[in-house]
Parts: sequence; C-alpha cells; structure tokens
Amino acid sequence: AEAEEEGGGEGGRRVRGKEKHGLQHEAMLEVLRALPPGSMLGSGFVYVELGAGKGGLSAAIGQAAPGAAFVLLDWAKPVAAHDAVLRERHSTIRYKIDLRHLWLRGVPGLWGGGRQGAEGGAEGGGGG
Repeated sequence: AEAEEEGGGEGGRRVRGKEKHGLQHEAMLEVLRALPPGSMLGSGFVYVELGAGKGGLSAAIGQAAPGAAFVLLDWAKPVAAHDAVLRERHSTIRYKIDLRHLWLRGVPGLWGGGRQGAEGGAEGGGGG
C-alpha cells in the first residue's frame, strides 16, 4: 500500500505516492519532449535511473523512447517493480548497489557502445 503524502498535492488535496510519482514522471517527460529532437529522448540512448525503486521513471521514458536502454540502480528491488516489462521491450539491467559505492565507469553497457541486453542478468553485483 502506498502511503499518502501530507500537504499540498493537486489543488491542496492529499496525493497518494503512486499518483504523485506518476505526475512527476509525466512532468519530467514533458521537459524531455520540449528539448530539441534527438537531444535527450529517443532510441540509442542509455538512461541511468539512480535510486530507481520500482523503475517507474524508466518505464515512463521507455514508452516515449522505443529502442532506448536502461540501467536501474538501487540498494533493493521492490516488489511489483517494472523490470519485467522493461526487459520485454528494452535492453535493461538492474544493479543492486548502495549509491555511495557507485562507480559509473564500472557499469557495463555505458561505455564503448557495448549495450547489454536483457540476457545480461537480472540483478548485478554491488558494492566494492
């Protein structure tokens, strides 16, 4: 069950966490769509979601950017994450890692054009 957020949501009403995140994801997508074509939204990009949680932002971007790849990073994989759907449609990998131990140069698929597909494994190793 998603907790309710206190205070002002839309029109001063309380907004449930799931609804709030959906609104935030849509707002971020609108910003990406407003940029010049091909600058930040499209196929061929690898999106890294820090503190990915359920991967909702990646799922939203994935709907708008067919052919994009995703690297999800978080210390845990929550129940009901979007990973399975993302892997069906995109090159996607999730690493369970505490962000304070993150070294992006060590993430396969981000450097040298070597994108790792869904067969690359579900949960990568973390720590360091």
